Amino acid sequence: LVKFMIRELAKRLAAFGEFADFVIIELEFRRGTFEPTAQILKRHSAMVLLRASSEAAEVLVKMIRPRREIKAALGSRIQSAEKVWRIFTAAEVLNFAEAVGDKNKIHRLNPPIVPGILILETICAEFPTCKALKLRFKNFVTAGEQLSLIDNGSNFEICSIGVRKVSIWKEEYLH
Repeated sequence: LVKFMIRELAKRLAAFGEFADFVIIELEFRRGTFEPTAQILKRHSAMVLLRASSEAAEVLVKMIRPRREIKAALGSRIQSAEKVWRIFTAAEVLNFAEAVGDKNKIHRLNPPIVPGILILETICAEFPTCKALKLRFKNFVTAGEQLSLIDNGSNFEICSIGVRKVSIWKEEYLH
């Protein structure tokens, strides 16, 4: 059910093909009752704020245009002392991108960059009763990276060998 809900939102966002080269820097997710829609809330030459909603959820996505072309970069392959929470595979990233119609080429690099909406889907599966999340993307997550989910008390972070990747605030931390 969570997977279907998130992918429905991802498909609505994929309809904004003109932003296929942009990258997500912030994502807010809320469950509730909404009117199904997809719209551009703000647009500047280097930034866009999008909203997509279904009957059961809404996502606000802030994206920026990168200043330079994003190229594949192998994540750290060093073993971490942290407990491994998740490793996204290249096949998983490609399957997700194909399933939702995501045309962003960074999700097809070798190794691909993991879509922010796929990370959201995974977090929602981890916290199925959570009604709202806010994710801030600090660094790219690439397929094959060993990721840790660290509880910092007031929030969670997804890290790769100590490098902060994504900060996550669950509903009680949203204002």
